[in-house]
Amino acid sequence: MERKSVLIHELEKKFRITEKVDLSHYESTNQFLEGTGSLVLDRENKIAYACLSPRTHATVLEDFSQKLGYRIVSFVATDSGNIPIYHTNVMMCVADQFVVICLDAIPHKLEREKVVNEIEATKKEVIPITVNQMNHFVGNMLQVHNQNGEKIVVLSSQAYHSLSSFQLSKLETFNRIVHAKLETIERNGGGSARCMLAEVFLDKKLERL
Repeated sequence: MERKSVLIHELEKKFRITEKVDLSHYESTNQFLEGTGSLVLDRENKIAYACLSPRTHATVLEDFSQKLGYRIVSFVATDSGNIPIYHTNVMMCVADQFVVICLDAIPHKLEREKVVNEIEATKKEVIPITVNQMNHFVGNMLQVHNQNGEKIVVLSSQAYHSLSSFQLSKLETFNRIVHAKLETIERNGGGSARCMLAEVFLDKKLERL
């Protein structure tokens, strides 16, 4: 019900789209891959990080990998109640030079080490957060840039205020921090700043004179 064709049409008006990849047929067998919630992408290195859950199915992940050329780094992650984390972007954010991640949410040591090794192999710095910070939506941040090319990390005020001074100073070495109060969305929508933002890397269409 949340998939609206009108959004695709709006994108087509402003950007050049040469191909569409539709994986929605998997829904008929209750296999899902909920977009940028299920996947946290390292676009530069073509890596897709994904914690497996009812909303992130391994079969659809493999199809995504083959069609879009991403290497999948999948793992199991759970919350404090040992329930699978439903979306990967709840627990981690991949930026250009760093990765914010709740390693404590990955219970299996080998999987945890695998994820860290994958991140470090891309020369990105690991900034670990706690489960409590994850519950305050710290992992649900997104790095963007403004029209001047300045890098900015966007997160909610709740997430911002749960970070330690060391974590804040570390983030500020990479980019400016912008935060806003999102309590209503966080309380009723189950997501935070990253869930409200879409990454668009398409080339814009030239405006006709």
